[in-house]
Amino acid sequence: MMFLQIGQHNHHIRLAGDRKAPALVLLHSLGTSHALWQSQIEALSATHFTIAPDFRGHGLSDETQDPLSCEGLADDVEAVLAALNVTRCHVAGISLGGVIAQILAARLGEACAGLALFDTYIKAADPQMWRDRADKVRVDGLESIAAGVRKVWMTDEEAATPEGRGMARMLEICTDHAYAAACDALAGADCSATTPSLPCKTVVAYGSEDHAAPQAAAEELAGAIKGAGLVRIEGAGHLPLLTQAEPCTDIIRSIL
Repeated sequence: MMFLQIGQHNHHIRLAGDRKAPALVLLHSLGTSHALWQSQIEALSATHFTIAPDFRGHGLSDETQDPLSCEGLADDVEAVLAALNVTRCHVAGISLGGVIAQILAARLGEACAGLALFDTYIKAADPQMWRDRADKVRVDGLESIAAGVRKVWMTDEEAATPEGRGMARMLEICTDHAYAAACDALAGADCSATTPSLPCKTVVAYGSEDHAAPQAAAEELAGAIKGAGLVRIEGAGHLPLLTQAEPCTDIIRSIL
């Protein structure tokens, strides 16, 4: 692991693999941490230098002291890459991480060697919903919406697995302030001006049971990127990385 001071914030980054190998950046979702990628880190660090940061207020990273935006989170990831002297990488992101991955890929241009986007969208479909959620969490706490969040994250079958229980625990340790700040960031998510020009090989994947970023959102995103592939993960909810690890890892392999 690695800790890095960026501005006023201490950031945690999970590192694995040979630092001389091609780099792979893994960006997690709202309310989780780098641990969401554990299966992919184990499988892919044999051939790639995997870099999985915890966003502000998630995992072991400090809470944000400033208003949060998706662009600001992308700034943090760029600072991590600079500290590691990584100038070219593959990028994978899920949900919130998928939005950050699009921003990062646009900034990297030709230095982004490939892009895998899971259960995400090109822009927030309902910004006011995210603002309202942030307000509710600040007033009533994250526990007030936790059951509904878990239902979106996982099907009942996924929730009953050890991996599903681990994901529920990730949400429990996310703080109210961190979750609300990230909701504010998602309210402003809009990659529609830059994502259509991404030059790298891209695949968009979605869970068949995902109601947060459903098939229509995945089709819109894939349709905006020339040559992007579209993959449906059968039986999966919004966060399939642990509960459906093998197909998700294979999706990332397809862009490496």
